[in-house]
Amino acid sequence: MRIFITGATGYIGGAVTEQAIAQGHRVHGLSRNQAGDTKLKALGAIPVRGDLSSLDVLRKEASEADAVCHLAYIHDFTRNYEEILAIDAAVMDALAEPLRGTDKALVTSSGTLIVEPDPEGGETDENASLLENGWVPRHRSETYALGKAKEGVRVSAIRLAPYVHGRGASGFIPMLMDHAAKSGESIYIDDGATQTSGVDVDDTAAMYLLAVEKSKPGDIFNCCETKSVSIKDLAGAVGEVMKVPTRSITREEAAKRGDHLLVLILTLANRPSNKKAVRELGWEPKHLDILEDVRAGSYSALAEKLLKGEAQVTHY
Repeated sequence: MRIFITGATGYIGGAVTEQAIAQGHRVHGLSRNQAGDTKLKALGAIPVRGDLSSLDVLRKEASEADAVCHLAYIHDFTRNYEEILAIDAAVMDALAEPLRGTDKALVTSSGTLIVEPDPEGGETDENASLLENGWVPRHRSETYALGKAKEGVRVSAIRLAPYVHGRGASGFIPMLMDHAAKSGESIYIDDGATQTSGVDVDDTAAMYLLAVEKSKPGDIFNCCETKSVSIKDLAGAVGEVMKVPTRSITREEAAKRGDHLLVLILTLANRPSNKKAVRELGWEPKHLDILEDVRAGSYSALAEKLLKGEAQVTHY
């Protein structure tokens, strides 16, 4: 099978590319520059030069592919979000147009944070109400993409847990580790009982490829581990690997530290269920869970570099 992947040079997209090639598929990956070309070639993929504004390139690649996985997204939270939504909608139009009536899969990306948390603290499934007043209106991208099912496109959405982890990378975990290295403590807010969720990046990649094979038009799948974790336990794991104490602070104290995103990721409740993916895709998480991975898994090398001041972490 020939699979076209946007975001193929990224953290999750790179894992999807690796697994697809390992399964015998041919991967064409979107690449913005020579560094991306080099990375994709090293993985055994064919680089396709372009970006999210290269609509003709996207349309052509989708027309020649047997399946499309769309993982590229603009994570610049200083940018006007209406512009980000418009860019993603145009990308979806370009990718979906040649797939109408073909039964070829178009698997797109979303997040479990786009739904309302259960008021009683229980799990949420894919039918939970969308969070209309969230941090950013990412749910609108998912809604627009899934609307392509009415146009005869076999489109589906993978809702990613907030903490995709593994391989010593991800977005939020290195940020928490970097904060711990610089402040000398790993923090949580108030009692730290807020629940959040994680998923290993290689388990995530496996779900994308299962969705390529088995998803139906309009399908949504939560991509998360079976058990959620408390923010306090996550802070404890970060404290262990960073060799610093763990401490509770107030929301006000966290806000005074000047990192608005830090406050958000330490307070957003998220407890999704993966039962639908397990049941309908045959998916199961096989790698270390988030606490095991942070404490004694893939983050040890990063922790050592941060403690020596030899690593830089991007803060969104």
